[in-house]
Amino acid sequence: MSTPEPPDEAVEPPAVAPAAAPAARPELAEQEDRPSTWQPLLYAKIALLLFVIAYSIAFVVENRREIEIDFVFATARVRLIWEILLLLGIGLVGGVLISQLYRNRRRAQLTQRRRKPRDA
Repeated sequence: MSTPEPPDEAVEPPAVAPAAAPAARPELAEQEDRPSTWQPLLYAKIALLLFVIAYSIAFVVENRREIEIDFVFATARVRLIWEILLLLGIGLVGGVLISQLYRNRRRAQLTQRRRKPRDA
C-alpha cells in the first residue's frame, strides 16, 4: 500500500466574495443625516411634565399651614400637606390590598367552576 503524496502545488480554497452591503436608499440616508427640529409629542411631554412640577409646588405652598389632628388617644400639630400625603399613601396601600383580595377571590371562584363536573 502506498500513501498518497501531497500535490506539489498548494491548492487554495476558492475565494469567497465579501458580502455586498445592502443597497442603501438615498431618501432614508437624507432623513437620518438631517435632525428633526419639530417633535410635537416630545414637546407635549415636556410641557406636561413642567405643568405637573409647577402644580405640585403650588399645591405644597398652598397647603403648608399647620393644623391640629385629633387622634383617638393623642393630638398632633402638623402641616396640612403631610396629612394629605399620609392619607394619599394610606389610600394607595388600601387600594392595592383590596385589589389583591378581589383577584384572589376571583381566581378561587374560577377554580371551583372548573372543578365542577359539567352535566351533559
